[in-house]
Amino acid sequence: MQYRKLPHGEERLSVLGLGMGGIQKSSDSEIEQVVCKAIEHGVNFFDLCAVAQNVYAPFGKAIQGNREKIHVQMHFGAVYNDKGEYGWSRDLDAIKRTVEWELRALNTDYIDFGFLHCVDE
Repeated sequence: MQYRKLPHGEERLSVLGLGMGGIQKSSDSEIEQVVCKAIEHGVNFFDLCAVAQNVYAPFGKAIQGNREKIHVQMHFGAVYNDKGEYGWSRDLDAIKRTVEWELRALNTDYIDFGFLHCVDE
């Protein structure tokens, strides 16, 4: 795997990353296996704009023991309602609730990169 150093900082990101946007229809074990295989092959950048909440727990399980080796991008403004349905919001409280839930589901206490949604107005 090739890596590139960010212009500001020491992070080295894999030239290939893995997004979670289309994996939600897979089983938990398949999600975990895909993430583990990606890490095994040097992928260290993961974008967690998942369109369903079911992606987070198996992703969190897959990164345990590897969290310091990877970089996770979370999306501020991509939210889940009480039924677990995906949507977009600019409501700060809804965004905070979603981010707090995501961190708990991933069993981590930090986000490496943030992506802002819904900044068009």
